[in-house]
Amino acid sequence: PATSCRSLHLYNISDGRGKVGTFGIFKSVYRLGEDVVGTLNLGEGTVACLQFSVSLQTEERVQPEYQRRRRTGGVPSVSHVTHARHQESCLHTTRTSFSLPIPLSSTPGFCTAIVSLKWRLHFEFVTSREPGLVLLPPLEQPEPVTWTGPEQVPVDTFSWDLPIKVLPTSPTLASYAAPGPSTSTITI
Repeated sequence: PATSCRSLHLYNISDGRGKVGTFGIFKSVYRLGEDVVGTLNLGEGTVACLQFSVSLQTEERVQPEYQRRRRTGGVPSVSHVTHARHQESCLHTTRTSFSLPIPLSSTPGFCTAIVSLKWRLHFEFVTSREPGLVLLPPLEQPEPVTWTGPEQVPVDTFSWDLPIKVLPTSPTLASYAAPGPSTSTITI
Protein backbone atom coordinates (compact mmCIF):
# COMPACT_ATOMS: atom_id res chain seq x y z
CA PRO A 1 0.00 0.00 0.00
CA ALA A 2 1.01 3.59 -0.63
CA THR A 3 1.07 4.46 3.07
CA SER A 4 3.46 1.69 4.10
CA CYS A 5 6.50 2.84 2.09
CA ARG A 6 9.12 3.82 4.62
CA SER A 7 12.30 5.54 3.63
CA LEU A 8 13.72 8.44 5.56
CA HIS A 9 13.15 11.81 3.89
CA LEU A 10 15.56 14.46 5.21
CA TYR A 11 15.14 18.22 4.82
CA ASN A 12 17.73 20.85 5.74
CA ILE A 13 16.15 23.75 7.64
CA SER A 14 17.96 27.05 7.09
CA ASP A 15 17.30 30.74 7.48
CA GLY A 16 19.21 33.65 5.97
CA ARG A 17 22.08 33.26 8.45
CA GLY A 18 22.76 29.54 8.25
CA LYS A 19 21.56 26.05 9.03
CA VAL A 20 19.08 25.57 11.89
CA GLY A 21 18.86 21.77 11.71
CA THR A 22 17.58 18.74 9.81
CA PHE A 23 14.00 17.50 9.74
CA GLY A 24 13.34 13.80 9.12
CA ILE A 25 10.10 12.01 8.26
CA PHE A 26 9.65 8.38 7.21
CA LYS A 27 6.75 8.81 4.83
CA SER A 28 4.72 11.52 3.13
CA VAL A 29 1.49 9.56 2.50
CA TYR A 30 -0.82 8.77 5.43
CA ARG A 31 -4.33 7.50 6.10
CA LEU A 32 -6.93 9.11 8.33
CA GLY A 33 -6.33 7.93 11.90
CA GLU A 34 -2.57 7.51 11.53
CA ASP A 35 0.06 9.58 13.34
CA VAL A 36 2.52 11.84 11.53
CA VAL A 37 5.85 11.24 13.27
CA GLY A 38 8.87 13.44 12.63
CA THR A 39 12.30 14.09 14.10
CA LEU A 40 14.28 17.30 14.33
CA ASN A 41 18.06 17.28 14.67
CA LEU A 42 19.22 20.69 15.90
CA GLY A 43 22.71 19.58 17.00
CA GLU A 44 24.32 20.12 13.60
CA GLY A 45 22.90 23.62 13.10
CA THR A 46 24.93 26.82 13.11
CA VAL A 47 21.96 29.00 14.15
CA ALA A 48 20.50 28.51 17.65
CA CYS A 49 16.84 27.47 17.57
CA LEU A 50 15.01 28.70 20.67
CA GLN A 51 11.54 27.34 19.92
CA PHE A 52 9.65 25.57 17.18
CA SER A 53 6.07 24.56 16.50
CA VAL A 54 4.60 22.22 13.93
CA SER A 55 0.92 22.15 12.97
CA LEU A 56 -0.98 19.56 10.96
CA GLN A 57 -3.19 21.64 8.68
CA THR A 58 -5.60 21.38 5.79
CA GLU A 59 -5.60 23.97 3.03
CA GLU A 60 -8.88 24.48 1.19
CA ARG A 61 -8.97 26.42 -2.08
CA VAL A 62 -12.21 27.49 -3.76
CA GLN A 63 -11.95 28.57 -7.39
CA PRO A 64 -12.95 32.22 -7.97
CA GLU A 65 -16.00 31.50 -10.12
CA TYR A 66 -17.57 29.47 -7.27
CA GLN A 67 -16.95 31.94 -4.45
CA ARG A 68 -19.78 33.85 -2.82
CA ARG A 69 -17.75 37.04 -2.78
CA ARG A 70 -15.36 37.19 -5.67
CA ARG A 71 -11.82 38.27 -4.92
CA THR A 72 -10.05 40.70 -7.20
CA GLY A 73 -7.59 39.31 -9.70
CA GLY A 74 -9.20 35.86 -9.87
CA VAL A 75 -7.16 34.53 -6.93
CA PRO A 76 -8.69 31.42 -5.32
CA SER A 77 -9.96 31.79 -1.76
CA VAL A 78 -7.70 29.87 0.63
CA SER A 79 -8.48 28.81 4.20
CA HIS A 80 -6.33 26.84 6.64
CA VAL A 81 -7.56 24.65 9.50
CA THR A 82 -5.22 23.30 12.18
CA HIS A 83 -6.03 19.74 13.33
CA ALA A 84 -3.08 19.06 15.67
CA ARG A 85 -0.15 21.10 16.99
CA HIS A 86 3.13 20.52 18.80
CA GLN A 87 5.20 23.34 20.32
CA GLU A 88 8.53 23.01 22.06
CA SER A 89 11.21 25.22 23.60
CA CYS A 90 14.41 23.71 22.30
CA LEU A 91 17.47 25.80 23.20
CA HIS A 92 20.38 23.40 23.80
CA THR A 93 18.28 20.51 22.46
CA THR A 94 20.21 18.25 20.13
CA ARG A 95 17.38 16.00 18.93
CA THR A 96 13.64 15.95 19.45
CA SER A 97 10.58 14.37 17.89
CA PHE A 98 6.85 14.87 17.62
CA SER A 99 3.73 12.87 16.81
CA LEU A 100 0.60 14.51 15.37
CA PRO A 101 -2.57 12.40 15.04
CA ILE A 102 -4.66 12.75 11.88
CA PRO A 103 -8.28 12.76 13.12
CA LEU A 104 -10.49 9.96 11.81
CA SER A 105 -13.30 12.48 11.45
CA SER A 106 -11.32 14.58 8.95
CA THR A 107 -11.57 14.59 5.17
CA PRO A 108 -8.84 13.04 3.02
CA GLY A 109 -7.21 15.21 0.38
CA PHE A 110 -9.07 15.68 -2.91
CA CYS A 111 -9.31 18.00 -5.90
CA THR A 112 -12.29 18.93 -8.11
CA ALA A 113 -12.96 21.75 -10.57
CA ILE A 114 -14.61 23.69 -7.72
CA VAL A 115 -12.52 23.07 -4.63
CA SER A 116 -9.33 21.33 -3.50
CA LEU A 117 -8.31 20.13 -0.05
CA LYS A 118 -4.63 19.48 0.65
CA TRP A 119 -2.75 18.58 3.83
CA ARG A 120 0.52 20.03 5.07
CA LEU A 121 2.86 20.34 8.03
CA HIS A 122 3.32 24.01 8.91
CA PHE A 123 6.52 24.74 10.84
CA GLU A 124 7.39 27.94 12.68
CA PHE A 125 10.91 28.47 14.02
CA VAL A 126 12.21 31.09 16.47
CA THR A 127 15.96 31.53 16.12
CA SER A 128 18.53 33.72 17.83
CA ARG A 129 20.07 36.61 15.92
CA GLU A 130 23.22 36.32 18.01
CA PRO A 131 25.82 34.07 16.38
CA GLY A 132 27.11 31.37 18.70
CA LEU A 133 24.46 32.05 21.34
CA VAL A 134 25.56 30.61 24.68
CA LEU A 135 23.06 30.85 27.51
CA LEU A 136 24.68 28.35 29.86
CA PRO A 137 26.74 29.36 32.89
CA PRO A 138 30.50 28.75 32.76
CA LEU A 139 31.27 25.19 33.86
CA GLU A 140 34.05 26.00 36.32
CA GLN A 141 33.67 28.76 38.89
CA PRO A 142 36.12 29.31 41.78
CA GLU A 143 33.19 29.87 44.12
CA PRO A 144 29.44 29.18 43.96
CA VAL A 145 27.52 31.78 41.98
CA THR A 146 23.91 32.19 40.96
CA TRP A 147 23.51 32.27 37.21
CA THR A 148 20.60 33.86 35.42
CA GLY A 149 19.95 33.93 31.71
CA PRO A 150 19.81 37.14 29.71
CA GLU A 151 16.68 39.26 30.02
CA GLN A 152 16.40 39.76 26.28
CA VAL A 153 17.51 37.76 23.27
CA PRO A 154 17.06 39.23 19.79
CA VAL A 155 15.18 36.71 17.66
CA ASP A 156 13.98 36.06 14.13
CA THR A 157 11.06 33.88 13.10
CA PHE A 158 10.39 32.03 9.88
CA SER A 159 7.98 29.38 8.68
CA TRP A 160 8.11 26.42 6.30
CA ASP A 161 5.37 24.23 4.83
CA LEU A 162 5.78 20.56 3.89
CA PRO A 163 2.93 19.08 1.84
CA ILE A 164 1.75 15.57 2.75
CA LYS A 165 -0.97 13.35 1.31
CA VAL A 166 -3.81 12.01 3.41
CA LEU A 167 -5.89 9.14 2.03
CA PRO A 168 -9.15 7.59 3.27
CA THR A 169 -8.81 5.04 6.05
CA SER A 170 -9.86 1.42 6.12
CA PRO A 171 -13.58 0.84 6.82
CA THR A 172 -12.73 -1.17 9.95
CA LEU A 173 -10.78 1.73 11.49
CA ALA A 174 -13.45 4.24 10.43
CA SER A 175 -16.14 2.20 12.20
CA TYR A 176 -14.40 2.93 15.53
CA ALA A 177 -14.76 6.69 15.01
CA ALA A 178 -18.53 6.75 14.46
CA PRO A 179 -20.20 3.90 16.30
CA GLY A 180 -23.60 3.03 14.89
CA PRO A 181 -26.68 2.14 16.85
CA SER A 182 -26.25 -0.84 19.11
CA THR A 183 -28.61 -3.03 21.03
CA SER A 184 -28.06 -5.24 24.00
CA THR A 185 -30.26 -7.74 25.73
CA ILE A 186 -30.23 -8.66 29.40
CA THR A 187 -32.01 -11.85 30.36
CA ILE A 188 -33.04 -12.14 33.99
